[in-house]
Amino acid sequence: MHTKNEETKRKIEDIQKNLGNFNYKIVFSYDGTSFFGYQKQKEERSVQEEIEKVLNILLNNKNETKIFSSGRTDKGVHALNQVANFFTIKKIDDLNLFKYKMNKLLPPDIYIKKINKVPLSFSSRFPSLKKEYFYLINIKEYDPLKRNYELYYSRDIDINKLKDISKLFIGKHNFINFTSKKEDEDNFIRTIFDIKISKINNKYIKITFIGDGFMRYEIRKIIGTFLAYNENKLTKEEIINYLNNNFKERKIINYQVEAKGLYLFKVFYK
Repeated sequence: MHTKNEETKRKIEDIQKNLGNFNYKIVFSYDGTSFFGYQKQKEERSVQEEIEKVLNILLNNKNETKIFSSGRTDKGVHALNQVANFFTIKKIDDLNLFKYKMNKLLPPDIYIKKINKVPLSFSSRFPSLKKEYFYLINIKEYDPLKRNYELYYSRDIDINKLKDISKLFIGKHNFINFTSKKEDEDNFIRTIFDIKISKINNKYIKITFIGDGFMRYEIRKIIGTFLAYNENKLTKEEIINYLNNNFKERKIINYQVEAKGLYLFKVFYK
């Protein structure tokens, strides 16, 4: 039985065969505040749409250029090093000039950092080994200038308590109760390789996640669970029940932090 990821991979490979003789990888950052998310939407602004519009202008492709990213980010989530690839019929001779032109045409909340020619077999999504995200929590003083880039949290945080509970989430688990993803979209099994929790300049708590991939709201729900545990709203035993799905039916956890403090930091490839 094929998984949805395998089916999606085959579909992308079939599409790519007809998109051109040259494949280009881009690494880019974006401020997710004004986007409805990364993925193209019918009536909402998206990162994908903005980049594809610029590529179509520069490549004269009449709205036919498609970019394939390492994954989607939700509304309000930021990225420091998102990865995508696109195909062209003609070779791009001067990549530095092409990058310059892209950045001149793109809105100021997206920036292309790198562009490289890659083999036709390269896909930004499927060779990735792991992804790294981090979440910023301001524990000192609310800053209106950074309200879209961090979560202000007015209570004390017991870092040792959070580190202790975070150990439960490391490893391969069924995160069915820590995502809003629908049941018929594939399995809920993911592996988290590491979770790091640190205090920065007595102002921020930074929580870093490294895993093979994350589902919609997964990180935000896990951090919401951490903070609920910090406030004694959840016990360790209750969290274990959610993580092990010790219920008669799916029971999605109610705790979830806002998107604004979440950043895609890096995508790792072989």
